This record gives sequence, structure tokens and C-alpha cells, in this order.
Amino acid sequence: MMIVMDASGSMWGQIDGVNKIVIARDVVRESLAGATLTQSVGLMAYGHTRKGDCSDIAVLVPPARDQIGAVAAAVGDINPKGKTPLTDAVRQAAATLRHTENPATVVLVTDGIETCNADPCALARELEQTGVDFTAHVVGFGLSRTDGAAVSCLAEETGGRYIKADNAGELSDALSDIVVAGITPETVVEEPPQVEPKHNLQINVQLTPDSPPLELGQIDKLVLDLIRQPDGKLRNIGYEPVTAGKVEAADYILRAKFEGGQVELPITVDRFDVTHATVSLNAGVMDFRALHLTPDLIDPGFITWEVTNVETGKTQGRFTPDLRSVFSPGTYDVRVVLGRKPAVSPPPVRIDITAGDVTEGEILMPHGALRVQALSESGERLPDSFVRFGLWTLKANGSRDRQVTNGNASDRPVHAMPGDYLLVAEDWGIAKGGKRKVEQAVTLQPGTAILRRVTLPADPAQPMPEVRP
Repeated sequence: MMIVMDASGSMWGQIDGVNKIVIARDVVRESLAGATLTQSVGLMAYGHTRKGDCSDIAVLVPPARDQIGAVAAAVGDINPKGKTPLTDAVRQAAATLRHTENPATVVLVTDGIETCNADPCALARELEQTGVDFTAHVVGFGLSRTDGAAVSCLAEETGGRYIKADNAGELSDALSDIVVAGITPETVVEEPPQVEPKHNLQINVQLTPDSPPLELGQIDKLVLDLIRQPDGKLRNIGYEPVTAGKVEAADYILRAKFEGGQVELPITVDRFDVTHATVSLNAGVMDFRALHLTPDLIDPGFITWEVTNVETGKTQGRFTPDLRSVFSPGTYDVRVVLGRKPAVSPPPVRIDITAGDVTEGEILMPHGALRVQALSESGERLPDSFVRFGLWTLKANGSRDRQVTNGNASDRPVHAMPGDYLLVAEDWGIAKGGKRKVEQAVTLQPGTAILRRVTLPADPAQPMPEVRP
């Protein structure tokens, strides 16, 4: 007997919040623990080492009577990556067992259908004709009724069983029936139980067909909609890449929309079955961090991000201290913006996004911080509502050129890139029009916070209001 495990990328999909590969590893180990088999057993896997390679098939444990422990251990090391060449995997398993000379049994555990342009039904007829006593059993792990019908012929044509397993318990029962108990082969296609499941639709979103599903927090601005066919009635079903729900049995178009892309997938939802839909966005992840020279100098709430598509010129905003989001393939300019003021922000970084990849980056924030306190001539602190100030770049003659940021005369700092500036303080509240004005040269150093006190002169035409210190 040869157990053939599906290790394609879709095995990272989830059932009841747990990755299918994690469930499969645990169930195989538990099912084989303490079992005494009357025949040799081995283990094969496909899709476990390379993405997009239909030849990624290997014998992990050669078949022998004393290999139960080795099979249980090897299953724990399987990490899904690639495609689903299940037809060639079964063919190689039969050849390894020398099915033309000896009785041979292959147990295929798969969560998907053939993706390498091969015909499993034709192979089953061939193995049945050429084998001495060849039998294939198929366990459809999380397969819909439609996909199950596409692979059940491997069992039907060879006198084996097709068993549908939608959770850990059903997978354990299936492996116990076929592998441990060594049942008499018979063709049984199980009908779905006539009991409505709690959720009849499970959706996983991934970057590419060969990528593991995205997790909560890996994508923002995602919208998942179901469009019922043929009347076009739309229902929003979620905003997260992992979603389970109860919907009306019907044919739908599942639409996933995110900033810069949209994908549509036709699905059929059954009343008594669980439809597992995997949406591939053909996108990549942008993962950027803002590096601060001095801890706590810049409030994280001041930081936003601007991402501009170089080809289209469209800019998207992200209002988070760090940037981790999904974008369509292309070239982008990434900019971290401080206080939504590009004039005091570092220059953008140009990057390329590739589908299925995570592009990481860091942008240095070498800013200095400035706090201003406005005082009257008698040394009293002026209320914030009386004074406004701004930082200006300098012309060659030392006069002000362009304002880069501004604030009021409070202890809340403003930030700017290192350099020489002109600080202009005006009392709008007292003189109603900025009649009192003070200009001072200011130099900001990288990662340094400074305090500047300015004294506003008295206005002889208007008495100074009473101000408490």
C-alpha cells in the first residue's frame, strides 16, 4: 500500500479556522499510531518542494512492513508549495508497488483536482487493465461535490472507494477504514448527509494559485461579494481574506475587490454541502517600515503612507504606522508622509511588485522636532489661540521662501527634515491680522527635539489682555 499525500499550495486553506495540511498531518499520525498492518505501507507526496512544477513528486518513505513510524514522522515534515499532479503521482505509486507483478493499493488524499493537464479517469482504466490486483482509494478532503466527481473515477474504475471528508473527524474515519482496517475494496460514492451545515461556504483568499492563503490583517480594503446568477442580486459577505458563512443554495459569481484589482470566480453553493472557494488575486504584498532615529520623537499617529502606481499615476493612501498591504503587480513609488504633509517627508522609494512575492522596505525618518512657546514682553505664556507659527525654507538672501509646516504655540511639536529654517511667529488672536510678528533662524538636527521661546512685542495701539502665567 502507498499513501499519496496532496501537498499543493491549496492545502494551506482552512477548515474551521485550521489549515488543511495541519489537520492532515495530525490525523495521519494519530490514525497510524499503534496500528499493526498486514501489508507493506509507504508514503509519497506531490507539490511539496517547488512552486508551479508538475514533476514535483517523490517517494518519502519506501513501502515496507515496518514503516508505520517512518510514515507518521515524514508526514509532519510536509509543507505545501506547488501544483496538483495527482494523476502522475498515482501512476508513479503504482509503478513503485510493481502493480503489474503484485497486488497493490494506492490511497490518495487530495483537496483539489488535477492541475497538470492529465486524465485521472484514463489512468484508472489503464491501471485496472495492466495490474495484477490494483486498487485505488480516494479521500476527497474538503472537496465540493463537483470536484469530488472529477477524481472519484480513480476509485470507481479500480474497485476502490471514494470517501468525502470535510473535517478532521471524517478524515480520521476515512483513513482508519481504508489504511488501518484494510477493508475489502468496493466502490462507494458517499452522498452528502441531509443535514444543513452551520456554514455552507468557506472562502480563502491567496496571492497566487501556488501561494498559501492570506491571514487576517494581511490585506486591507478587501471586499467580497456574491452575485447570484442569473438575476444579478448582490450580497456583501465580508471584508477579510478568511470568511465562512451561510448563504442560499445557488450559482454565484464570487467577486473579490481590493485597491488596484478585482477577481471574479464562478461557484455553486449547495444547501447540504460545504463549498470551499479559493480566490487568487494575482497580487503581491508590500511590507514597509518607517525607521525612527530617536524612539518616541514622532507620534506613530502622525504617520501615513502614499503609494503611487507609476504607470497610471493613481495614488492610494494607507493610514497606518507601518505599511503592509496587497497591490497588483507593477512599479510603485512608496512614500511615508508625516502629518499628511509631503513637504516635511522623505523622498519616495520606487519598487516593483511581483505576484506572489512580499516586497520589503524601510524608509528612514531623520526628522527633527520643534516646540514653540510664545511669551509676552513681561514673560507670561500666551494662550495657544493667540499665536500661530510656521517653518519656512530660506532664500539665498535669508528671507523666507516656502512654508513647510505650521502649528500653534503649544507643547505639541512639529517635525521637519534636518536643515536651516526661518521660524515665523504671529499673534493672530491679539492683533487680529498678524500685526505682531517675530522671525528667528532655526536649525533642526536629525533625531533631535528642541524648544524655542519667542517673545512677541507689545502693541501700543491695543492693550495686552490679562493672561495668567
